[in-house]
Amino acid sequence: LLSQKVNDREFREYLQVIDYESKRLSNLTKQLLLLTSLDQKAYPMIISEVQLNEQIKQTIRRYQWRLQEKEIEVSYKLPTVIMKVDAELMSNVWDNLITNAIKYNAHGGSIWICLSRSESCVEIIVKDTGIGMSEEAVTQVFDRFYRVDSSRKSGGTGLGLSIVKQIIDLHGGEIKVDSKVGNGTTFTIILPEINKKLEE
Repeated sequence: LLSQKVNDREFREYLQVIDYESKRLSNLTKQLLLLTSLDQKAYPMIISEVQLNEQIKQTIRRYQWRLQEKEIEVSYKLPTVIMKVDAELMSNVWDNLITNAIKYNAHGGSIWICLSRSESCVEIIVKDTGIGMSEEAVTQVFDRFYRVDSSRKSGGTGLGLSIVKQIIDLHGGEIKVDSKVGNGTTFTIILPEINKKLEE
């Protein structure tokens, strides 16, 4: 671009590449900083009562344009559930899971989100009708920088799900994944009602 030996079409193409890569690197930097902070237990967790159902709905609304673009139908069962968590970290969890469900879904596919509460825990399920993963990929999906295959590499950093797992661990919970190639992916999060980790 600085050489000015490009035509208008090339000029626009190069600007798009710069824009895309700048956003990708910015996202990578943010994720690395968060991961480092979580690793060193330096993240200042702020625990408060959070309405999880409303947080999830807000995330869905934030990506409405992407859902419409891919004609993905979102169904959910989100009763009111208020829980003591770090609001910003949990927002990061919904953001990662929902954007993944959109990114790796089929055009015209669907996403199902369910939130339920028992005496001992809160369970959140995010299920999509996307490309799915092999058994091998399922065992590595929470590893840092792991990306399943070439079809999953556009714009990803391989850090999102690793961050999600670390956040759930910090809240004393667990996250499980069930997936088959071509049959979509289901993430299940279980958060304990009484969190000993947060009370320490």
